[in-house]
Amino acid sequence: MASAAVAMTGRTAAQDATTRATRHLQVVRFGQTEALDVASTDVVTFDQGLVGMEHLRQFAVVADTRLAPCAWLQSIEDPALAFVVIAPTLLLPDYAAEISGDDAYQLELEDPDDADIWSIVTIVGDPRHSTVNLLAPIIVNRKRGLGKQVILSDARYSLRHPLISSGA
Repeated sequence: MASAAVAMTGRTAAQDATTRATRHLQVVRFGQTEALDVASTDVVTFDQGLVGMEHLRQFAVVADTRLAPCAWLQSIEDPALAFVVIAPTLLLPDYAAEISGDDAYQLELEDPDDADIWSIVTIVGDPRHSTVNLLAPIIVNRKRGLGKQVILSDARYSLRHPLISSGA
């Protein structure tokens, strides 16, 4: 009831700033339209876009318990577009994306611990055939809000690594 009283007495400057700092999106999840609020501080800017989506520059990594341990890489500019992503170390604990100095510079990475690494999941009808792109990870400098999809030249990684191992 207290929140209703606040709404009736007017908004404070802090509440107005919070509203301006939040993006309100209508997204589709599991066939249903849902409201999604993304804090501006959670928006990641990709100066070069993603491979094949160069025109889209703003995304957010959004947790969703229904999708765990995966998350959504949600486009802010096109709310109808979201990718399923997963931390590649969940599949390969020793996964290491060695990026070039130029990529680190573009991401303004001063400390490797400031980077989150995500891989895009390709979902198909039969989950046993879903794959993960380990060759072109998404690197996010969470301190700076900058992201980049990098193409690795590491022969250990594949564009279509099985999401579910054959031993599972």
